Amino acid sequence: MPNKPPVHRAGLRFKKLDLHIHTPASKCFANQTVTAEQIVQTAIAKGLDGIAITDHNSGEWIDQVKKAAEGTALVVFPGVEITCMVGLGGIHLIALFDVTQGTRDIESLLGNLGLKSGEYGDTNTVVQKDPLTLASIVVERGGLVVLAHANSGKGALTDMRGQQRTDLIQFPKIHGAEGTDFRDVAAQQKRKRVVDLLDGTDPTYKRKLAVYQASDNPSGSGDGSHGLAGIGTRCAYFKLDQINIEGLAQCLADPDVRIRQDYEFEVVGYPFIKRIKITGGFLNNADANFHPGLNSILGAKGAGKSLLIEFLRFALNQPPSNDEIRNDYLSKLEHRLENYGSVEVTVVDETGKDLAITRTWDPSDDNPYSTGGTKDPAELFPVLFLSQNEIIKIAENESEQIAFIDNFFDFRSFQQQITTLENELAELDRVLAECFAAFASQRVIELRIEGFKKEIITLDAALKNPVFDQFSKLEIKDNALRVQQRFLDDLIQKLGVDQLDYGQIELPALPEQCEDDPALKRVADLSTRAKSGLLDKLEDATRALKATKQQIETEYAKWLPEFQAAKKTYNEAVQKEGGDYKNLAQKRAKIVKQIEAEQQRLVPVKQKSDQIKPVGIKRDEAISSLKKAYEAYSKERQERCAKLEHESNGRLMVRISESTNVDEFRNRLSSLKKGSYVRDTEIELICTKTNPGAFVRAIVRHGIFEKPESLEELAKSVGIEKQRMFTLSEFLKNEYPVEKLLALEHKALPKDRPEIKYKVADNTFEPLNRLSVGQKCTAMLILALSNGTFPIVIDQPEDSLDIRTIWEDMCSKVRKGKERRQFVFTTHNSSLAVASDTDKFTILEAGATSGRVIFSGSMDHAPVKDEVITYLEGGPDTYKIKFGKYRIDHIN
Repeated sequence: MPNKPPVHRAGLRFKKLDLHIHTPASKCFANQTVTAEQIVQTAIAKGLDGIAITDHNSGEWIDQVKKAAEGTALVVFPGVEITCMVGLGGIHLIALFDVTQGTRDIESLLGNLGLKSGEYGDTNTVVQKDPLTLASIVVERGGLVVLAHANSGKGALTDMRGQQRTDLIQFPKIHGAEGTDFRDVAAQQKRKRVVDLLDGTDPTYKRKLAVYQASDNPSGSGDGSHGLAGIGTRCAYFKLDQINIEGLAQCLADPDVRIRQDYEFEVVGYPFIKRIKITGGFLNNADANFHPGLNSILGAKGAGKSLLIEFLRFALNQPPSNDEIRNDYLSKLEHRLENYGSVEVTVVDETGKDLAITRTWDPSDDNPYSTGGTKDPAELFPVLFLSQNEIIKIAENESEQIAFIDNFFDFRSFQQQITTLENELAELDRVLAECFAAFASQRVIELRIEGFKKEIITLDAALKNPVFDQFSKLEIKDNALRVQQRFLDDLIQKLGVDQLDYGQIELPALPEQCEDDPALKRVADLSTRAKSGLLDKLEDATRALKATKQQIETEYAKWLPEFQAAKKTYNEAVQKEGGDYKNLAQKRAKIVKQIEAEQQRLVPVKQKSDQIKPVGIKRDEAISSLKKAYEAYSKERQERCAKLEHESNGRLMVRISESTNVDEFRNRLSSLKKGSYVRDTEIELICTKTNPGAFVRAIVRHGIFEKPESLEELAKSVGIEKQRMFTLSEFLKNEYPVEKLLALEHKALPKDRPEIKYKVADNTFEPLNRLSVGQKCTAMLILALSNGTFPIVIDQPEDSLDIRTIWEDMCSKVRKGKERRQFVFTTHNSSLAVASDTDKFTILEAGATSGRVIFSGSMDHAPVKDEVITYLEGGPDTYKIKFGKYRIDHIN
């Protein structure tokens, strides 16, 4: 691996600059006693990061101001405001040079322009050169040329006319213009502001020119003089990595993304990935800091660009959903991060708070996090990740398209509600299955009791006599009294279990950092008293039940002698009768005990069976709530899709067809029916002509309650032979637990179906399944780059795209969105990286066994600029040949 010394810079940041400031070197400066130190301190007090000293035809004070700024963060551009011979009485041009230059360089320029030292500082001094020649001289010396206050006196748009003015504006060595009329409402309505005239749409000028505000530091006296108080009264924000002439040139070359006037500049907070640090594996010790805006990761093949993306996904627990892509992702982690390799990622949430997440590759321990906590990073910090070719897989699968659409806004409230309801329904399914089992047991027990009772009737007829009649009546009463006792015993036992369960619930502990907080201590006391009060009430209820049981036992004890006397008389009569009568009586007594035992078994079974209706009602309510949650979810999806469609600028139609996707029902039922000999075509009819709820209920009514008519009606409605439906029902009943069948009703609810169409020609839209791979990818990337705040991380988004669409469908969206959203791309495409104005490049290099981050920063400085040209253009020589062949300067 090449041994290049690393260079890392923060990337582009907006800097507040006033690029037109006069000093006492200008003879029209009002207070000639002002010092360079006062100018610097005033600029700092106004929050300026940089200033340009641009005196009239003079550079005398530049070195003084630069010296005064030493030790401060203020950067000073050397410059000069020159009056050149043109127009009504000469116009003013601003020449700006790199911060490394000074007074001597400006005076050398002025000498070259024919000015003598006695003419320095005088606004009436006119350089005897036309502005095109003057601009060429400045550019040859490495400077930039700007039209000073273009809309006011001595300004190019005010004091020049006709073709001469047009030629000046179209001259490539004019880099920008100052405008003082940005907030002139009347001029704005007529599109006559400087920025309107020079935005590239004017049919005369046919050129887009950077326009920005600068103060020209007026004294405030109204006489055109300059003064200290005017510094920073008008200024602009320039997006720079370093404040130097190269960075300024980049801003003037791309003002839409690089320049903001002071009144329109705002700082927007949004979540972004701040840093990744890798320990172990191919990228061991790799450490990269990301910009909140657009990041482009460059490097040769095999340098580790894709690995960096996969490691980010791993740490943030957001793996690919597609099986093929996920397997590739896991393989990269296994072979390139290796066992016990770790990834540390620092993210910044929407509140500006840093969160560090460290995860270790250790499949045997579920790849643990070392940062603690129970929250899933994917919930805390959602990111839209797309590995190579993943966008193609999404475009080909409706379920993944829905999940993809859901990425663009926060559906967690819906998803949490649905998860809660699904968990509740799973428990209700379990309880209802127990109730069904109890219902089946109840029928068996009741049939057995019915048989015993028939035997008793027969025996009673054979044993009939006055003594037996009296005893049998009392026997019934005895059994009823003992049933009441057992009922109270059951209640007391269940209440005891509740007491034990509630008693074992631990109160939540207060955090150590807050354990002395008065409000938390009061709340904790309330919780303690609530638990204690509950246990006391349970204890009171237990005592009350035991007292009631005692009363029942007393009643029974008072009555028992009467029963025992009758029983004794009956036994004596049986003995007296002897023979067959005695045998019949013994048989009857045995059957009575069997009935009593079965009745005892029946009580809890019937109690459980009787819960079928209330549990069913509760389950129906939960399913209804689940459907409403899905309906609300769908409505939000539809609203979001309307926004996505609008944001596509007419390129897409994005709709949601609510609850029309029965794939889940089909997949689950097809899986369940395996081995039943039911045909796939019959399953298809069921899934398309009925819904999971109707199907499950018909199966349950037939299988549990033996009501075949419901199954017959279902078979008729879907167009299947009755016997085939009965075959399926019997198979499902015998092969699967009831709760698995019940789950079909809510787990297989029809899902929303996305309808995404891409504009292939004027007013012609085609669905994704009719598009080429490139068109599919373009459509999905248009969605991916829609408005939102969470970060987007894509590995080579330009893959499979038509190069003609990259600017319109990607670059333009990224340029507009990167001040409100983070983008991280690996790319080989210069349009995406350079035309989109990457805020920070990260350059990777690798040898055979390891890779590293070697450079980072913007292309405003070397060596990053050199690396960008190498990786995206093939090097400067290659680009020069291409540029020469394109002959772009000859294209109108």
